[in-house]
Amino acid sequence: MSDNKEVTRFSPLESYKKKMPDPEIVYVVDFFSGCGGMSWGFANTRQSHMAFKVLAGIDIEEPALETYQENVGVPGIKQDIRKIADDPELLAQLVPNFDEKKCRPLVFIGCAPCQGFSAHRKKDERDDVRNNLMVAFSKICAYYKPDVVVMENVPEIIKGKYSFYWDEAAVILKDNHYHLTSDVLDLSQFGVPQRRKRAVVLASLKQKIDLPKPVFTTTNAPTVRDAISHLAPLAAGETDVCDAYHRAPGHTERILERIRKTPPDGGGRKSLATEDQLDCHVNVDNGKTPGFTDVYGRLRWDTPSVTITAKSSTPSCGRFLHPEQHRNISIREAAILQGFPQSYRFKGSLISQYRQIGEAVPPLFSRFLAWQVLDYFKPGTRFSLPFSAKSNKYDIEQPRKLKVIDCFSGSGGLSLGFESAGFETALAFDTNADAINTYRANIPGNAIVASVEDFDLPSKIEEATEGSDFIIIGGPPCQGFSQQRRGENNDVRNNLVISYANLIEKLEKKPVAVVLENVTYLDSPRGKKILIAYINKLEKSGYKTFRHDLNSADFAVPQLRKRIIIVSIPAEYAKQYHGPVPLSGARWTSLGESLSSLPDFGFQDEEMLNHEASHEGVLNKQRIAFVDMGKGRLSIPEYLQLDCHKIYGGHLDVFGRLDWFSFARTITGGFDSFTRGEYGHPFFQRSITPREAARIQGFPDWFYFTGKKASVRQQIGNAVPPPMAFAIAKAIKSAIPMIEQSQLCQY
Repeated sequence: MSDNKEVTRFSPLESYKKKMPDPEIVYVVDFFSGCGGMSWGFANTRQSHMAFKVLAGIDIEEPALETYQENVGVPGIKQDIRKIADDPELLAQLVPNFDEKKCRPLVFIGCAPCQGFSAHRKKDERDDVRNNLMVAFSKICAYYKPDVVVMENVPEIIKGKYSFYWDEAAVILKDNHYHLTSDVLDLSQFGVPQRRKRAVVLASLKQKIDLPKPVFTTTNAPTVRDAISHLAPLAAGETDVCDAYHRAPGHTERILERIRKTPPDGGGRKSLATEDQLDCHVNVDNGKTPGFTDVYGRLRWDTPSVTITAKSSTPSCGRFLHPEQHRNISIREAAILQGFPQSYRFKGSLISQYRQIGEAVPPLFSRFLAWQVLDYFKPGTRFSLPFSAKSNKYDIEQPRKLKVIDCFSGSGGLSLGFESAGFETALAFDTNADAINTYRANIPGNAIVASVEDFDLPSKIEEATEGSDFIIIGGPPCQGFSQQRRGENNDVRNNLVISYANLIEKLEKKPVAVVLENVTYLDSPRGKKILIAYINKLEKSGYKTFRHDLNSADFAVPQLRKRIIIVSIPAEYAKQYHGPVPLSGARWTSLGESLSSLPDFGFQDEEMLNHEASHEGVLNKQRIAFVDMGKGRLSIPEYLQLDCHKIYGGHLDVFGRLDWFSFARTITGGFDSFTRGEYGHPFFQRSITPREAARIQGFPDWFYFTGKKASVRQQIGNAVPPPMAFAIAKAIKSAIPMIEQSQLCQY
């Protein structure tokens, strides 16, 4: 600790990159930009195939514009919005590279100053000259006609005594053919650890845009403890040596004495003896109209914070005392409670920094708005497997289906996809008894503990298929080829790919299709010879092989899991085969879309099996709390970093936190600990649950995994995502029906 010393915390660099498609661009201009809460949220939110490009932020406050440029990385322009409303063409002169015709789709953000509408002015009968800024902004929108308009303000704009300003602005927008959606939202329900209610307006030219749906309830929203308890303790006037913005204002001894007497965890000025209170407070309380009781109050640990305002720098203006330390909240604490990332840097004086924070739109919430806008331009396609639970599947008689032999079946990801596409599993086998028990609990058919190298396996396959036509599918263990095991050239499991091909050769009646699934590193120098040998064996047996390099994200799975798929079909029928068709539509499904409906985020529920929260140690909870969504271990202060990480340059995603608006990297068998990769929950200081991991893998919620925790996580991490398997199965099925049944039987 040091008093007011300018220091820099351990650099919160972007820890790792994810390879994404080149996106279509949506252009953004931010009016009343402040320090960048809205712009940052838009700039850091993208779909798989569409992203925002913020062109500029416009405001009249110089320190806020400096902060804006520092963090958003685009020009911050000082200008009065009313001048632009009077001369709209001025905008094109002010904003670099702005062309109203070429910059499409176009979004205008306009979060006008709220002080004139705020409930904090309920005793002030004077109108506020800032109130007409909303009308000025609407006039600019009417001139340029952006495709979407985004506005945020205090609830009083739509129901307060000055709401006629909003009514006038709304008329302007409606007269220019905008469809309006508006409501008052509680931002704590979107992960902002603060009871902050705001009016939100989305206006669009084509059709209404839905407002974002809450992720949390009022009972499970993130709390002050969740948000700031990991930060280093400070005394009044001190600055954390690891973070120049974790800086607490100083207090006079008289105020400090009053703070020390205020009970921790929610205590307030009314908890003090009369002689310890300020005379003005005592006089107000004895009058007919009590004043604000929250002033000189402490935050409560286990609830969201009160609204962070522009005056959160002083306890005399609200409940801004730390829950237990004898001081006001620091700049960083105020920013975190306002939904800013922990890497955000603020310019200007101490008072100005607090003001910028309090006047900002919480960047976390702005990401929800940004996502809704992207979904308006490029809606998602929701996909679910057309396959119900085992107990319901065979209630009615089923027609005869092409049979499947699932080798290395694991818990049944491949089989589930093929069953959903209309195939029938005749036999599944694996050496993992727990995985076979899971398979039996969920998927019809005969599942046994066996090895691909078992002497009697060909006869068991013949018995299971009973002379019928069948296909063989399998994903031999990939650990020997995996990037996670670099250098393991002699891993005995590598030979199982060849054993799989040998099994096909041994069968007297050959399958009408063979599927091999494995990691992309099967094509690495270590595995390439094995892959070539496998293909040669299949082709010598009369098959034509098709290689597909698939990304699970293309199949409605919120995971960038890339796999090699080798499909082998008899050469004379191969021309009917055209490969798997993506299921995700115009864009990939995000993690938030996949996880949002899970109950209570990690508490065991009778209706939601395998949804148990991980148990993290105190230090690991503190470490992950420093990591914002989409970041990894480089965000952790050096004093908390593991020694091995300080000297090791690889695997930057360890201690990684998943991004609600993005996609997971590959889910492995180590997902129950964020120490092994990007497995931290987007909002909570814990790793994802098995059920969350199963959803990220594309398993339906009724699919139950059996065994101990370590076994369950391995089963989930080793599985083939069922939706991807479904697409592979549909591709094969589209080719097989074109083969005459008599020919199938002869083959």
